[in-house]
Amino acid sequence: MGKNKTGKYLKYAIGEVILVVIGILIALSINDWNENRLKSNKEKIVLANIHKEFNENKMQLDSVLYWHRKIHFSCSKIMSLFPIKSKPEPEVLDSLSVYLWDSYGGHTFNPSQSSINALMSTSSFDIINDKSLRNLLISWNDLVEDYQEEEQYSRNYVWNQYDPYMSKHFDWNFNLKDSRNNFAVLQTLEFEYKVKSRHDFVDQILTSSGELKILKETLDKIIELTKPINK
Repeated sequence: MGKNKTGKYLKYAIGEVILVVIGILIALSINDWNENRLKSNKEKIVLANIHKEFNENKMQLDSVLYWHRKIHFSCSKIMSLFPIKSKPEPEVLDSLSVYLWDSYGGHTFNPSQSSINALMSTSSFDIINDKSLRNLLISWNDLVEDYQEEEQYSRNYVWNQYDPYMSKHFDWNFNLKDSRNNFAVLQTLEFEYKVKSRHDFVDQILTSSGELKILKETLDKIIELTKPINK
């Protein structure tokens, strides 16, 4: 009888242990499920913020590129008039007035980085499940800096060389009907060089360096990969 009781108690104890283990496993499973649910909800919020921010960045970049292209076009038009005659026709001066004015501009791409900076400051990039998206977000700041270098070169040229030169010879808004303008400058190689250099710096931004192409492709991919999934 003692052996039977001991056997029953042992079976009972083993059963209790099994129930406790099952209970712990269920609790852990529920906890993991709850943590995954919270993480998933947090990821959705983060992705929504990134999607909104990068759509705004895309709009800003499109606006900046509009002005870069306008400068590029204006310089091309001025260059098409070279060599300018010593006594240019009135219509040529009218065109020059417009194109010289439009050859200025210091627009630069300065995207909002708050969503990415928040992930960086909290080391939370692992919340993004999509590995390709995670890599794009991590590389974004470096891509922006590489592109901005080209814009900065162009901007520096305008304010350090282009504008000081033009301001010596022409009035502020290029009103070439004003006789005080130095029209003789229009025939010089130096004038042509300044305009061609302005054109070349903007060309570096738009086509030559390749930084813009990579930036646009990355921007579009981030927008696509953070697009909300409608269920």
